[in-house]
Amino acid sequence: MLSSLVSGALPVALLAFSGAAEAAYSIDTREDIITTASTLAFDLMKFYDGNQTGKIPGILPGPPDSGIGDYYWWQGGAMMGTYVDYWYYTGDDSYNAVVTEGMLHQTGDDRDYMPRNHTLSLGNDDQGFWGMTAMLAAENKFPNPPPEKAQWLALAQAVWTTQADPIRHDKTCGGGMRWQVPPTNVGYDYKNTISNGCFFNIGARLARYTGNDTYARYAEETWDWLWAVNYIDHESWR
Repeated sequence: MLSSLVSGALPVALLAFSGAAEAAYSIDTREDIITTASTLAFDLMKFYDGNQTGKIPGILPGPPDSGIGDYYWWQGGAMMGTYVDYWYYTGDDSYNAVVTEGMLHQTGDDRDYMPRNHTLSLGNDDQGFWGMTAMLAAENKFPNPPPEKAQWLALAQAVWTTQADPIRHDKTCGGGMRWQVPPTNVGYDYKNTISNGCFFNIGARLARYTGNDTYARYAEETWDWLWAVNYIDHESWR
């Protein structure tokens, strides 16, 4: 009897939950979309403590093997990008100061998203996520930092320049960029889609933004390499 009651009640409960969620996260009108985005932005920020006293701006608690939290350095960059888009599409600047602080704090001494405390574990994909967020900030005209600080376009260009360095590429497998930056890292001799995809992404967008053909040439070469080694499916283009 109990099992039949549970089996009958569960779909009703799930339906009720689904209805509540649908009501809470409506996207029927522009106002609904902004309200839903605002709610999600508020909830997402609960995972971030970089704006609290004694914490590190720009990163989420982690990495996993530290016992501090579940997140890696690159995920902080991806999160900052989410809020750049949030501001752009909603006009809500509530999180702009937090985002600017976080993005600047992680640039490193050379302003290229290679901070000293992450250099030894740095992957090209990790750096690439921060570079893509800086590129997004430039494209979206996210308010630039004060003139004495690094500007968004310059940060994206700096990431691209470090990744275009021949030391990060070789002729193994016909070319391509390595996954890891330090030669001592496991995976230094591995070439993956995400690292090369980030490099392609930043280069293509810089080419469009600046009109500089050098960025376009590197982006085309990276695409051609990804295609040649079948990292891009020739049927689905995925």
